[in-house]
Amino acid sequence: MCNVSVITIFKRRHKKVKECLNSLINQTLSNTEIICIYKEENSDIDRFVKETQEKYKHIKIIYKTKAQDVTAKNKALEEAQGKYIIVMNGDMCLEKTALEKLYNAQEKNGTDIAICGFNIIDINTNQLIHEGLNNKFKEVEEVNGKNENFAYLNLDGGNKLIKKEIAKDIGFQNYDECQDEIFILSCYSKANKLSFINEQLYYKYEDNSNKNLKNQIQIKDLKDGLVEVKKLYKDAGKYEKMKNMLTFIAFTRIGMRALLELNINKNGELKDNIRDIMNYLDINFFEWRKNPFLKLKNVPRKKYWIAYNLYKYGFQQLFIKIYSKPIEKGNKLLIM
Repeated sequence: MCNVSVITIFKRRHKKVKECLNSLINQTLSNTEIICIYKEENSDIDRFVKETQEKYKHIKIIYKTKAQDVTAKNKALEEAQGKYIIVMNGDMCLEKTALEKLYNAQEKNGTDIAICGFNIIDINTNQLIHEGLNNKFKEVEEVNGKNENFAYLNLDGGNKLIKKEIAKDIGFQNYDECQDEIFILSCYSKANKLSFINEQLYYKYEDNSNKNLKNQIQIKDLKDGLVEVKKLYKDAGKYEKMKNMLTFIAFTRIGMRALLELNINKNGELKDNIRDIMNYLDINFFEWRKNPFLKLKNVPRKKYWIAYNLYKYGFQQLFIKIYSKPIEKGNKLLIM
């Protein structure tokens, strides 16, 4: 048994693998383990990890095949010795005190998940795009859907320390490019209390260009994943409390982002895409039409409220015309 198991997946497209692993081996929290997942044929990554492993014996390696992300991650969950789990990838880094502060918060407050603040950085320009938490949460919060800021949290795993039994009970599911988001949302269904640390201890580097838009398969996985999450919340008796959060996420991720991405990528006819997404929202998350989290006084950014009203009153094509421009100029995060 150790304090924390870090599960991190490295892929060739990740540009911060060395920075990620170095940030993990330099953590001030003792008695941790780092489980690295990658393909053996990624020779540069393999060489670097093995060289680091020679100096730091708490590093483990799990090799995977191209289509084996989920299998490898679930194997890592089974093998993890930590009391708590954190999930990362090769474009994420932690401040050196991050694990210690997250661990201490869990131990002090007896919570299920501890969450710290985050910075999102443009990997191409190194500019700060977005920072999160900003003192919008108490030190301990119940998972009861009353704090609308919960809907605006990032869905990355890298700033969330989760009880191992919750992580193992949920496990990873086979949703392409949105595994961690669905995993985190699913873990909330098993959590009752959360700890918050209002410090930016986690950094995520994102490709803020139109080269990184989701395709039809990835969007379908996200749609299916959110429906599965809704089922988990219903089974746990939490959906009525958390429906505003889930419908906000469904509207912003599917209604806003996915529709724009499909349009820019020229995937299908525009009217067909609008009809398909409206049907998806109205069938699975019909509460979006009266979601208080989308009112002007509650939204974190005015663009959400504008998009919501354009959608609500049938002006989806105008929404696309307005919001496609920043993406076409290479700034996809303006519509997040």
